[in-house]
Amino acid sequence: MFLPRGHQALKRRFSSLLSPIQAQQIHNRTEVCEENLERYCSGGYHPVHIGDEFDSSRYKGEEIDSGRYKIVGKLGYGAFSTVWLAQNLKPSHRVKNRHVALKFLTADTSFEMGNTTLERSILKKLNKESNNSPGVNRITKLLHDFTFSGPNGKHSCLVFKPTGPSLSEYRKLFPGLRVPVPIVKNIARQLLQGLAYLHDTCNVVHTDIKLQNILIDTPEMDKIFDRTPTELFLRESHPVNPPDNFYMQSTSFVPEEILKNSADISIKLADFGSACYTFQHLTEWIQPDVFRAPEVILGDEWKQKVDIWNFGLVIWELVQGKLCFDGQVNATTPYSSEAHLAQMQAILGPFPDSLIKSSTSSDKYFDSQGRLMSDIHIRPVSLSSMNAHSGAVEGEEASNFVDFIHRTLALQPRQRPSAYELLQSRWLRSPLERRSSYRRGISKWR
Repeated sequence: MFLPRGHQALKRRFSSLLSPIQAQQIHNRTEVCEENLERYCSGGYHPVHIGDEFDSSRYKGEEIDSGRYKIVGKLGYGAFSTVWLAQNLKPSHRVKNRHVALKFLTADTSFEMGNTTLERSILKKLNKESNNSPGVNRITKLLHDFTFSGPNGKHSCLVFKPTGPSLSEYRKLFPGLRVPVPIVKNIARQLLQGLAYLHDTCNVVHTDIKLQNILIDTPEMDKIFDRTPTELFLRESHPVNPPDNFYMQSTSFVPEEILKNSADISIKLADFGSACYTFQHLTEWIQPDVFRAPEVILGDEWKQKVDIWNFGLVIWELVQGKLCFDGQVNATTPYSSEAHLAQMQAILGPFPDSLIKSSTSSDKYFDSQGRLMSDIHIRPVSLSSMNAHSGAVEGEEASNFVDFIHRTLALQPRQRPSAYELLQSRWLRSPLERRSSYRRGISKWR
């Protein structure tokens, strides 16, 4: 059987690892820092073990085209799920992949809408609404789903194609965590295509766009997951000692050299666990702290434009190698909404009266004159001067870049462009870089 170039990289990678026995001897629960172990309780995570098999035909209500999967290793985790690499023991016309990613939801979120979850509902709608839009290919596609009962309750399991690591890991290939601008432009275009599809075709708001939820995908990675023997993946998986042998460190399974040499990088927007419809919100308090839009903090109505705010912050972080806002007065203080709003005002200017007047919580932060009431004082600074100080983008490109980010971070939501409108921006409409420039962008830092 022909094996991809990545297979040889995997073999070299494994040859330097400890044996499974040695690894098991040194791993204990204190050496692994992943999901909260206390959430392995009634209503919480399902304890997944290497070698566990899940046959959806055993569970009531499943379609004839069922699936059977065997756990190979751990890919990641979230507050309400764990994600695992599995061998597909029963390929079908729906799930042809040799290996798949299984996302196990916690029991307390698996049936928040009666017999389903909003995440499951949205993913199925995204499949149903598929059209010729390029944005369809920028979203993780649900291949299969089923439910099962475990010691902690009844769980939903969602089946996806496995991909590479997230942008959070990918950017570590570059000095200062700064991804070269040509590559960022490519990522930005693809992400906007996905958002245009979500917002305009499906009326869906993601609400949790961050580096960890944007996954890297390349043809070479597809070959790795399709052609590499399962046994090689198994050698990467080292659970802690019993009785906690369901607990282990997440693994990428994609060798770093494959990422470094990939010219055809695609991205997939993943994790719709916090997503909602424009007309049906799970909660009004959304987004990670440092990515939270002003209208959310202030209690105003929000729709798709919260995703545009997140998008702008993600692109800034990729180019600059650091956050635009951290919501801290200084490095030793915790996040606070007061500090976050003060930073927004220092960088973006005064808050519009219209936003303050329409927000239900504005009186917590602003006085009757529209001035922030906190005693936090941050020296005004512009996005332009921040970029000039970092030197991340220079020349005419710098002004186009700063203008692009400024538009995404308009304090008044209705002044932010749509995803489709941003695709027409001067910064993204500059001549497309040749494919070799992407390769040079990476090889320059190897």
